[in-house]
Amino acid sequence: MNSSAREGSNYSLKEEIRAYWSMRAATFDNSVGHAIKSDRELQAFRRFFREALGEGRKQVLDLACGTGEMTRALLSLDHQVTGLDFSEQMIALARAKHGDRARILFGDAERLLEDDASYDALATRHLVWTLTDPEAAFAEWFRVLRPGGRLVVIDGDWINRTPWQKFLNRLANRMRAWSGAPEHGADRDAFNSIAARFYFRDGLTAERLDAMLRRAGFARTRPVDYRPILRAQQAHAALHDALRLGSSTRFGLVAEKD
Repeated sequence: MNSSAREGSNYSLKEEIRAYWSMRAATFDNSVGHAIKSDRELQAFRRFFREALGEGRKQVLDLACGTGEMTRALLSLDHQVTGLDFSEQMIALARAKHGDRARILFGDAERLLEDDASYDALATRHLVWTLTDPEAAFAEWFRVLRPGGRLVVIDGDWINRTPWQKFLNRLANRMRAWSGAPEHGADRDAFNSIAARFYFRDGLTAERLDAMLRRAGFARTRPVDYRPILRAQQAHAALHDALRLGSSTRFGLVAEKD
């Protein structure tokens, strides 16, 4: 396939996404809101997943597991966890963290190779807003869930901000610059280029996601309170990072398969 034929295609975009997150892998856990930084935050994630998934040990697929931090929280609740990511660098870090306590696989969260009805639950953090074909992804996620299974989504609207959120973001950026702390993220031009081509490039809301999941066949959806996790992250962060964490709308959502 020549370069002009690939220009703008999902294949080209997904390879750029893979390259970007692979480049970020080595320092990914250093960024606030990525790695679980305190016992308070871990306990907040435990309560979140306990509310979302209910009691009992479950087979859970951690979609786009990255360095394995959500896998860590799920393992702490004694779930049987499979992590999936399409960055080999991220997978290497997740495997180093968890050893044989979790199965960590290379794969595409939008095109799963798992059998039908393979899992009791699927979990994903900060993946949905980056999907190139969310309708195909949601159909796949529905397919691999067992009847009664649950999809747990943690995500947010990283594009649109209220006037107050815009003020917090500007203040956080100024305070970071005054403190001499490094800028959040890396290779901003590369990130902006790929983000401008995401399906949700105009922003992802819980309401929009809810409607799409229902169209994909999920029978029931409900919010799960993400605020305790956010407060735990802010309590352990530098002031400029705590402000930035509050400058975007974040949400948790559970969808159930009949």
